[in-house]
Amino acid sequence: MLYIVVSMEEELAGLRPELDALEPSGGVGFPVELHVVGVGPRRAGDAMAALLGGARRRPQGALMLGVAGAVEPGRESGELLLSASYALDSDGEPAKAIAPDPAMLALAEAAAVAARMPVNRGGSLTVDHLITEGRERRQLREKYGVASVNMEDHAVAAAAGAAGVPFLSARVILDTAEQRLPGYLPGLSRGRSAVFTQVLAQPWRIPTLLRLKAQMELCQAVLGRFGMSYLRLEGERRRNAQEQASKEAIY
Repeated sequence: MLYIVVSMEEELAGLRPELDALEPSGGVGFPVELHVVGVGPRRAGDAMAALLGGARRRPQGALMLGVAGAVEPGRESGELLLSASYALDSDGEPAKAIAPDPAMLALAEAAAVAARMPVNRGGSLTVDHLITEGRERRQLREKYGVASVNMEDHAVAAAAGAAGVPFLSARVILDTAEQRLPGYLPGLSRGRSAVFTQVLAQPWRIPTLLRLKAQMELCQAVLGRFGMSYLRLEGERRRNAQEQASKEAIY
């Protein structure tokens, strides 16, 4: 069993249809469950802990897919991120960074090669709010030496580690380090009605929203393509392991 975890349903828009299309023929050859744990470190961490604590059978791994914001200049929307460490932004004593499972990371890198995707391996930082300003991005980069920010990796990795479940996060850059996000953006997470109201009230925001929509659609496509490449390689790895075990049992 492999868990694929996201913070928002929208992050599954590229992968879910691909998996649904495979179901009549048996899927990817092993059980996969998709789970949405919510946005933010506390919410996502608590949801992951509850998910693993209530599981009838502990998964053999948890793969988090999602978008991230770049804090390293020159990175473009749509770039795949396979971070070697998950740090946590903290005002007090710095939390220990968490490393991904080595076997899952190696498989993810092979999946990126198979999908012909370049990879950014810089560290990621988990924050508790949306980073909208270039100055804050720069400060976080200088303080932690990371390439990207997100709101879940460290908390979800910690919950997986506490349950003894191998974990890896694969993210795609949504907004660039040079891109200023509008201050009203967090409010749009309430849903489509909020977006409609914002557009009617202040139509000059349309170009910004359209740009973000296009960036999100690109990220969804990249996440879907990478996710399927990872699942294919994982299925192949499991089949090879089963065949090897069968041979050893015979001899």
